[in-house]
Parts: sequence; C-alpha cells; structure tokens
Amino acid sequence: VCSTWGNFHFKTFDGAIFYFPGLCNYVFASQCNTPYEDFNIQLRRTVVDNAPTISRVTMRLEGVAIELRKDIITINSNKVQLPYSQSGVTIDKSSIYVKVASKMGIMLMWNEDDSILLELSEKYANQTCGLCGDFNGLPVYNEFYSNNVKLTALQYGNMQKLDGPTEQCEDYAPSATDNCTESSDDICQKTLTSSAFAECNSLVDVTEYIAACQADLCRSKVSKNSSCICDTIAEYSRQCAHAGGQPLNWRTSKLC
Repeated sequence: VCSTWGNFHFKTFDGAIFYFPGLCNYVFASQCNTPYEDFNIQLRRTVVDNAPTISRVTMRLEGVAIELRKDIITINSNKVQLPYSQSGVTIDKSSIYVKVASKMGIMLMWNEDDSILLELSEKYANQTCGLCGDFNGLPVYNEFYSNNVKLTALQYGNMQKLDGPTEQCEDYAPSATDNCTESSDDICQKTLTSSAFAECNSLVDVTEYIAACQADLCRSKVSKNSSCICDTIAEYSRQCAHAGGQPLNWRTSKLC
C-alpha cells in the first residue's frame, strides 16, 4: 500500500514516510522497467484556504485514460456516471471515497480531498517508480539514493515531476518552515497511543505518524487543537483498518 495525505505526507510501498510539498503534476506510481506499462498514476495538489487538497488524479490503466476531479470523472475524455464498469476497470463512489479498481491488481481510493490510498498486487514488486517508490521491500533503497548519493525528500519528489505539454512548473524550493523539529506538546503522542488505537499500535508502527503529526503542529503554529493534525491521525486510523485492526472512535468535541 502506498498513500498520501494531509499536509503533503507520503508513505511509499516499502513504508518510508516523507514530506514533499510540491504543487506540480507528479507521477504517484507507475510500472517501469518493463516493455509495456500496465498503469501510470499521476496527481496534482493545490492549496485552498491554507490547506492542501488533491485537485486531480490521472490514471492510465491498460490503455484506458481516467481523470478524477471532485465531482467529475472522465474516461478517455468522456464524462461518465458512477458506478462505471468496463474493460476490467470499475469505478464507484461511497459516502467517503471514490474507488477505482482494475482486475490487474490495482485499487485506488480517493476521499476527494487530501488522501489517496493505492493498493497494488505483489506481482508488481520491483517494477514501480514515482513518489510511491520501487516496491522492493527496502524502505530507503533505492528511492532515496541516486548513483550512491543520498537524496533529500525534496530532491526525490522533484524528480517525479511530469509537466504537461504546455506547462513549465517550477520545482519546489525549500523554505524556513520546512525544518520543523520542536514539539511543544505531546497531543500527537497522546492521541496516537490512546486506547482508541490500542489494537493498531501492534499492527502499524506509530513512530513516524507521531513525527508527521508533530511536524504538522509545528508548521501550523496555531492552537494545539487545530485541525492540522487531524489528517495524520485519520491516516493512521485508515492504515490500521487496512492492516486488519479495529481503530475505535478517536474524535472528540475538542479534537477534530
């Protein structure tokens, strides 16, 4: 499973979590190093009211071109109504997600806002590239190395950019707010290790989610109950459910 959520967080197929605040069009995951590309998935984020949201997902699955935008889904440039099922691809919508599934072993879920979860069949191991990484089972190799030189998350993210035919999108350049280390409060740790996630902590390592949550707090610099941390807690809840756990209701009147 590869995912992206909230304030520009990504988790690769191999489990590395990184922060990449790019606003261009990027390859999220594609099949590479093979003569025929079964799938190519790209995404673009935009910032609305200071919050990042995924504005467009484009997918090519076995030659079928799918574009997802909020409330508009096109296939080969034609607008379609859901549920849709043709040539091995099904698209349907629940109250929370738009779900695209292909009989080749690909399933993508988008909440029409900040979060995408992509599940791939193991037959694609060692055959993927893009922000989701190479699916070789090793969290840092080979994604964050190029010719034996270690890459930053920013360098790695910028390498996945794919401009449109008439577009020249600037690479993201780091700013002062990207270095968030201080943590004034342990609301992240308290929440993510609370009884609501008791079953989850043994299934999904919580350490990097706590770090991502603390970085969100630091970047937003507002009250400790600010909604900026909700996306990461929600993502941890999704990952737990996907791993077979039962997260309990963690939202309260004061939190999220």
